[in-house]
Amino acid sequence: MNISPLPLAVFVVDADGIVTSWNKACEKLAGYAAAEIRGRPLARLLEFDEADAAARDAAFTAHADFDCAAHMVCANGGLLPVRVTIAPQALDPDLPRHFSVIVIPGADMPAPRHALIRDLPVADIIDALPCVFYVIDQSGHLLLWNRQLEEALEMPSEDLPSTKVQYFFDEDERPVIIQKIMDAFEHGASSHEAELVGRHGKRTAFLFRCAHTSLGSLPCIAGTGLDISERKRSEHGMRVRERAMYASVNAILITCCEGVDNLIEYANPAFEQMTGYTLAEVKGRNPRFMRAEGCDVDEYRRIHDALARRTGVRSVLRNVRKNGEVFWNDLRIDPVFNAAGEVTHFVAVLHDVTEARLYERRLHHLAHHDPLTGLANRTLLQERLAGAIESSLAGGTLGAVAFIDLDNFKYINDSFGHDAGDAVLREVGARLLRNMREQDTVARVGGDEFVLVIGDQPGAAEVAELVERIRRSACAPVLAGSQEIVPGLSIGVSLFPLDGADADRVMRAADAAMYHAKALGKNNCQFYSTELNQAMHQHLLLEASLGRALGNREMQLGYQPKVDLRSGKVVGAEALLRWHHPEHGLMGPDRFIPVAEESGLIVPLGEWVIEEACRALRSLAALGAREFVISVNLSARQLRQRHFAQRLTETLARHEVDPRTLELEVTESQLMDQPLEAAAVLTQLKALGVRISIDDFGTGYSSLSHLQKFPVDVIKIDRSFLGGAGADSQDVITRAIIALGHSLKLKVIAEGVETREQLAFLRDHDCDQIQGYYFSPALAEDGLQRMVCDDTRLPD
Repeated sequence: MNISPLPLAVFVVDADGIVTSWNKACEKLAGYAAAEIRGRPLARLLEFDEADAAARDAAFTAHADFDCAAHMVCANGGLLPVRVTIAPQALDPDLPRHFSVIVIPGADMPAPRHALIRDLPVADIIDALPCVFYVIDQSGHLLLWNRQLEEALEMPSEDLPSTKVQYFFDEDERPVIIQKIMDAFEHGASSHEAELVGRHGKRTAFLFRCAHTSLGSLPCIAGTGLDISERKRSEHGMRVRERAMYASVNAILITCCEGVDNLIEYANPAFEQMTGYTLAEVKGRNPRFMRAEGCDVDEYRRIHDALARRTGVRSVLRNVRKNGEVFWNDLRIDPVFNAAGEVTHFVAVLHDVTEARLYERRLHHLAHHDPLTGLANRTLLQERLAGAIESSLAGGTLGAVAFIDLDNFKYINDSFGHDAGDAVLREVGARLLRNMREQDTVARVGGDEFVLVIGDQPGAAEVAELVERIRRSACAPVLAGSQEIVPGLSIGVSLFPLDGADADRVMRAADAAMYHAKALGKNNCQFYSTELNQAMHQHLLLEASLGRALGNREMQLGYQPKVDLRSGKVVGAEALLRWHHPEHGLMGPDRFIPVAEESGLIVPLGEWVIEEACRALRSLAALGAREFVISVNLSARQLRQRHFAQRLTETLARHEVDPRTLELEVTESQLMDQPLEAAAVLTQLKALGVRISIDDFGTGYSSLSHLQKFPVDVIKIDRSFLGGAGADSQDVITRAIIALGHSLKLKVIAEGVETREQLAFLRDHDCDQIQGYYFSPALAEDGLQRMVCDDTRLPD
């Protein structure tokens, strides 16, 4: 009988103690080949003590077990301490009365593996394994298993032997399972991954490893299954993340850290689309090859330092595509750590922000530049001016601000059209820019307003020379379509830090100087001065005190009578506003009305005048003068008030005044400022029943076609046409106005009549009414009432 080679030294002897077989482990242990030892007596191989030798013989005789210490006689003559176990050879029925001799080297050495296995509690160990354990016969049924398999299959132990193992898996996996079992029987071992499906649906992924063995004479498969569910979930997560990287719209790079270098290992398709480089072209290269040389040097240095420290970093910088195009890239780089906490890779996510960056730049440009001319706007002007003033203060240099306003620009728009007006603005802006240095600023801050910021000037004389040269250049004719337009520029200049150490004060000073230039006849340049500052100060004080005047009852109305030239009867009066200033005394409207117009206070002042006039009309009606007409002047701001007609209706009703006795005077220039809008407002007012009068007629730019569109009752001849009655030129104009008014069926009133000659001229040419100092100055309300009640008349 042959004994399969085992790591345990075992040989067989017959009942006489003669060796019949010898395994390889014995050869290694004693140094004898099997041929040399076969037929040798046991006593020549093992030396026993006398007592042990007697016990050995007794065991042979009784065919019983025996165990004792001995010495093995080796081929080299040496003696090896061993432990000997002799047992009846009961495993082989063909060798009756034979004994197995097991030799364990060294009595004081640990027991050999097979001896230890013999003494282990195998059943407990199998149940405690961290994996499933199974033994399968050739029919595919379980012979042996552990508790872990029962738990995975959710089945009791009594149900397991009756089910073939392939039915523990999904149907589509069963052919593979059968094949793997067959492979183990045929080839000795196999392994595979599959999911066990429990009776109640529980699914567990296992890595199965099995080997061919036998139980006695029964061939079988023994194996284990390691739960790899967590690994499968991890692998699935990795596949999902890999797919996400592959499908990502953002470019993704993975680099491997090799010393101080970072070489590309992976690039997704989005990277290829973004840069034009394929993975094959970039693999093994450092990503720095895409940098835009000379750009974003500080950002590249910051990234290099972060990678050297093995930390993440984020940056926005420029790279170069394969075709040489530069693009903006929002880059984020993060480190990847291994189990030991060491950085092995970096993952870079790249987002192409070129369009966003260009859009951001466009927005920034639009936010800081005028869309029509491309010049700086008010926001950028404030920044530049603040910087120029700061630099001037620090360096002790002189700077200037020039505030420029185009003269009569509204006339250009109305006469040539808005396209022509835009062309003039663009050309003037371009001329201003050409005459300025690169470090200076040209801004457009309003419809027809430009501002120059000029830094580092030697003195005021040089600034004056420069600004005058700029004015002459900008005033050259502009060709707009087929039209040649000659613009005029009124320029106000302030110097910093002499006229102010902050942007607001310097701008206000230049603005004041510009208005002074307009007051001096336009198309000229004026510098801010101390006297102008004083005038501005007085203007501001006047504005502040004007705001308190109504509340303090400082305003009053005077009424200048209007006389009918045919009857000589007083038929109406013009309400004239006066201000009893607490410091300056009685002030005429020419001193404060412009301030009220500019500040917006004209609206509450106008409403107060209408209230007072209606109250006076009611008082006169109570005295019997029911057809007496009082006229009040309207401002342009009042006409533009959205609900002016509605409020006027309420005021007339509140005072129970006949609308026909209230006359609203508007100037010719007001009407022609926006003729269509003015016509619409006057139509609303006329629908209320009030009378409409055009004041200062002949001083504006109205045409007969426009005049016919306005629902007007009266025109008033400006006093300037009566200043030299008898002069042929003025006589002609006055006669023409009277004739025009009568041809349009309008009444004509002459204002400012001061001499008998003027009166006679107006009578001779059939003027309807007059007012002026020749008959009476403005009267208080009680004086007007007395005049009406006394029926005071114009003498013949």
